[in-house]
Amino acid sequence: MLLCMAMLGSLTLGYRLYGLDQVWQALFAFDNSETAVVIANLRLPRAVIAPMVGAGLGIAGVLVQTLSRNRIASPDTLGLNAGASLAVVLASSAFGIGSLLGLSMAAALGALLTSFLVFAIAASAGGLSPIRIVLIGVTIAGLGHSLVEVILTTNEAQLQQLLFWLSGAFVDRPMALAQSGGPILLVGAVIAILLARTLDALQADDVTATSIGVPLVVVRGASFLSVSLLTGASVAMAGPVGFVGLVVPHAARWLVGLRHDRLIPAAALIGAIYATVADIAARFVIYPVEAPVGAITAVVGGVVLLILLKRRAA
Repeated sequence: MLLCMAMLGSLTLGYRLYGLDQVWQALFAFDNSETAVVIANLRLPRAVIAPMVGAGLGIAGVLVQTLSRNRIASPDTLGLNAGASLAVVLASSAFGIGSLLGLSMAAALGALLTSFLVFAIAASAGGLSPIRIVLIGVTIAGLGHSLVEVILTTNEAQLQQLLFWLSGAFVDRPMALAQSGGPILLVGAVIAILLARTLDALQADDVTATSIGVPLVVVRGASFLSVSLLTGASVAMAGPVGFVGLVVPHAARWLVGLRHDRLIPAAALIGAIYATVADIAARFVIYPVEAPVGAITAVVGGVVLLILLKRRAA
């Protein structure tokens, strides 16, 4: 019900307020009027893409925190968003890829390679300790963002085209993005759900998980693939929307506990609601100008991260 209300709010609230009758008219009796065009072609895609991206990043956050055994890990702090962003910029500027499917696949590949890089460096540096993984991830994220800025600075045309996208936003996204990114998100989510029982075992140490028959290499590899698909598709659709994967898993665990068969669906639902509400808030924080939704989620996520770090220090 909350998700339906949020999506309805996304259709009705903004620079102009529309009534439910106008939304119904635009969606089911389109008449080419200005109101119908705005609702059907501008607000409907973001009302669909926002919950999809929020759900994908929420599930990815659960998997990342379980794999690293670190509650302050997320696709952002592990550098996956930065890797996906760098892959999209490279695919667009260096290889001329402009199709939605091509950019989605590039983002997924960038996230996958980044995840392997982070965990490989951590393993070679003395083991997969939670703090080491996050420190390496933050370093990789900084490097990725720096490379993106260098590439865009040397290519002004790409800079103008991708600058707002790199802030993370759902505005001006065509429905075709949902059609191309949706199947990728679905595959990633299905993989995560199929891994739910083995992910429960991974919350213990490797020795315990192995002793009860969990194939660690297979489970981690499949989990990396799921996280990469979820993060890559989300970045391709909306840009790097920050800290959703950090905040949402904590809310989901608070509501349903630690079992992944409940935690993953809960994270998907909470993430969908969170991203949609953040998108609505972005329309009003500096009204009448619209702020990037990534700025809203980054502020909330930054506060949550500081609170979590303070608790760990205490």
